[in-house]
Amino acid sequence: MKAVYISTLLALSFATLTNAYAAESTLSVTCRGNDVGAEVLVNGKFKGECPVDVLVPEGRLNLKVQKEVDVSTVRLFEQEIRIGDNVTKTVNVVLGASQPKVGKPHAQDLTRDEMKKGSVLSITCRTDEMNADVYVDGTHRGTCPVDVRVSEGTSKLRVQKKVDAFNERIFEQEVRVGDGVVKNIVVQLDVLQPNTAIQQAKPEQAEVKTGKFQDCKYCPEMVVIPAGSFDMGSPDHEAGRNVDEGPVHRVTLPSFAMSETEVTRAQFAVFVHETKHDLGDCWAVNEYGWINPAGRSSDLAAEVSLDNRPVSCVNWFDAQAYVQWLAKKTGKTYRLPTESEWEYAARAGTTTARYWGDDVGQNNANCSDCVHKWDAATNPWEGEQASPVASFKPNAFGLYDMLGNVWEWTEDTYHSNYKGAPADGSAWVQKTAGNERIVGRVIRGGSFKNHSLFMRSAFRMGIEPIKRYDYRFGIRVVRSLP
Repeated sequence: MKAVYISTLLALSFATLTNAYAAESTLSVTCRGNDVGAEVLVNGKFKGECPVDVLVPEGRLNLKVQKEVDVSTVRLFEQEIRIGDNVTKTVNVVLGASQPKVGKPHAQDLTRDEMKKGSVLSITCRTDEMNADVYVDGTHRGTCPVDVRVSEGTSKLRVQKKVDAFNERIFEQEVRVGDGVVKNIVVQLDVLQPNTAIQQAKPEQAEVKTGKFQDCKYCPEMVVIPAGSFDMGSPDHEAGRNVDEGPVHRVTLPSFAMSETEVTRAQFAVFVHETKHDLGDCWAVNEYGWINPAGRSSDLAAEVSLDNRPVSCVNWFDAQAYVQWLAKKTGKTYRLPTESEWEYAARAGTTTARYWGDDVGQNNANCSDCVHKWDAATNPWEGEQASPVASFKPNAFGLYDMLGNVWEWTEDTYHSNYKGAPADGSAWVQKTAGNERIVGRVIRGGSFKNHSLFMRSAFRMGIEPIKRYDYRFGIRVVRSLP
């Protein structure tokens, strides 16, 4: 009897699940390129944004896909589709030429009964992001991967996973779904931000900072950068110029503070010791040209002779963890520089390719062809090395090694040009969504292993934020001023 009872329960559960979807077939609507995000309507009812899978009954239906061009025109795709029972029908949509609008139904036009039918968000994560917490409209709905039933309309999805005591990686997206839809979302956690406890920290007291200051014994020494304006980017005639350095545009920035030097191994070692931050492995050529794990917590403590060299082999998330540690330790707003803050500080009022002039010269910075004490020509048995910080003359703002030595992470995601870039000094960040690849974060300044063409105030490069293996990546920090 027990077996019969269990079988009956299973059958009823299956029937209930089937009735919940109230449809036997799937209409899979796909789009490409600029057509992605177009509205999908089935029999005149909004079902979601392309691409989307829609549960539909057997029979004939009218598919309409549309995307606004401007306030008066729209591009359309319309097709009558005949679909059988329990099948998946894929329709590859190519929107037609622009035509005048004739009105369109919206989700809010549906009846209350139709709104109650609901849809499903099918949320999946990559292997290293499994068990991330999933929130829909602020309510915890489980851990990734998970299927969440939602009402028709717009829902706010947030997926987050704790990185360490200070930070979490997040994914946020507004999702618009129609009735009876299974909306697949592949989550890629990327944006790092302070956890809730840090976000609720008390704001800074008003203070006036000038010159140089240091907020704690092992904090970087900071230099106050005056407010001002500059032309960001490089002119067409600059040697080594790349297309992503234009168009040149005017940027106006408030005052802020920037670390006088790149963060040293000794400074970073205090953070690693206090937080037990996991730096993983970084098999790369170290400062002496040996193949060893460079910049790891073990040899941070062991190589005392290198304490004043810049820390290297740190990825963007390591850099973020470090600045958030500084923020919690001091109660001040430490962060990575924005791209425009970095270039403004590097130029220090100059318009030449480098802050000392257009030519590389000698003994101005540490790069592969700069001719200096630490290059391979004078140390052939060791190869090129990162030099101790502040080994060369500073720029007019009093900042050392803004060009050369090690690359420096910024807050901004990489864009292929400056069209649409902010003009107020803020970070320009593109968040990933759905199946999009992770957007690279910008590094600046060049390194001891790179040619001087990379070591220009305007040169920029996008690197995946997770990359840690490169011995040339370091940190310079900024502190916001009230």
